[in-house]
Amino acid sequence: MATTTLQNARRGLARYLGYGESVGKDGLAWTTTSNISAATTVTSTELTDYGFADFAETGSGDDLFRNWWVIIHGTNNAQTVRRVRNYDASTGALTVTGSALSAESGSVDFELHKYSPTLIRQALNTARTTAYPNLHTPLARSTFTAIGQTRYQVPSDLQTKPVAIYLRKALQTDFANNILSNPGFEDWTSGSPDSWTVDSDLTVAEETQTTQPFNYMIVDGSSSAKLTNGTTGSAYQVYQTISSPATHSGQRISLYIWVYCLEASAITTLIRINSTDNKGTTADGGVHRGEGWQLLTHFEDAPITLSTLRVGIEFASTADTTLTVYVDNAIAVVGPTQEPETARNREYLRNWEYVPAVEGTTLRNHVVFPYGFPDNRLLVFEGMGQLTEVSGETDTFEIGEPQTELLYAYAAAWLLRQDLWNVTSGDGTLDQDRYRNVLRDIDMLSIHSMPQPRRKLMIADWGR
Repeated sequence: MATTTLQNARRGLARYLGYGESVGKDGLAWTTTSNISAATTVTSTELTDYGFADFAETGSGDDLFRNWWVIIHGTNNAQTVRRVRNYDASTGALTVTGSALSAESGSVDFELHKYSPTLIRQALNTARTTAYPNLHTPLARSTFTAIGQTRYQVPSDLQTKPVAIYLRKALQTDFANNILSNPGFEDWTSGSPDSWTVDSDLTVAEETQTTQPFNYMIVDGSSSAKLTNGTTGSAYQVYQTISSPATHSGQRISLYIWVYCLEASAITTLIRINSTDNKGTTADGGVHRGEGWQLLTHFEDAPITLSTLRVGIEFASTADTTLTVYVDNAIAVVGPTQEPETARNREYLRNWEYVPAVEGTTLRNHVVFPYGFPDNRLLVFEGMGQLTEVSGETDTFEIGEPQTELLYAYAAAWLLRQDLWNVTSGDGTLDQDRYRNVLRDIDMLSIHSMPQPRRKLMIADWGR
């Protein structure tokens, strides 16, 4: 899936607004040629080298960047935003408003913008909502079933009625191409799961199935592994080392593992190839969202000769002390391009009612089924969510070109509306023209809207 960082989106919006060549060298960033001191000056001769200089008499270019904004990507001035007071076009020196900057020990990058970078970030974050559903994130979120329950809350990430709901059960761990031993954590010796290695800072115990009440901490079979984190600040692993790894050289390794956790981003998948630990990412389904049972997926390509192959999960170094999670049913395959799934473990549900409701100040949408389900089956909700809100420079929107151009048009429309609110009658002709042009762009660029999935036919009397 294509993504665009806040930093790149800010620069892209500047290009859309027509001042991309001023943002930075080659549209990226300027680099200071004199170290920033504990003062209010930011200097780069790159500015003068690129033509932002005095073309006529001395001082003729000094108004070029007055009232513009600078964002500094320094070590001691990380993402510091200041307004430009003066510009010396003969030296490339920008004088900024406010208190003295922090001194930097080396050269740092910075960008120049006509709008405050903070306001640009707000425009982009607003655009991600106003452009919905033309721009959206395709989502699949899940919850587990329980006997006697027919009403289920729709995961809050889905902004509207689900497009589809599936009932899913775990793939049997005796899957023919599974390279793992004891994949269902059914076999234990002296309190440890056979074939699995658990870092000593983790506490492991066998979780066994019970009835009346039913033990929901087991996906399938009669056992799972209960893991309790040690002291926070270090990353701990639970893994299986694959024997004869060289036989898997030059191939793709895919992992499929069920994990129950109630802390977001605390658990990731792990595939070690030789001496390199590859951790799961949100994009490939390898980071736990902290919403109970979740199927984590992860693949890595290993085009080299393998001397070590390790698969499993990792507790993040930020995971809380004594965080307790449960692990069950793991499958690893080598060769195919993704984790396995069969038609028999996925059933499309055609009869349910969507019930949107606000409880207090919280939106808690539900679906109601006219039938029940067995215990511990996964309800998978498919739908659309808004693009993720960004705050840090490396935070990402889940789109790339050409969809980003549509995002920039929506963001520009929002910025120009702010400008129009601040002009007196008759003085905003240029801004009005620009605003109309942006609206035409939105219409033209809508051809790049993301495809919206179609809801399938519901069958009112369909039951299980």
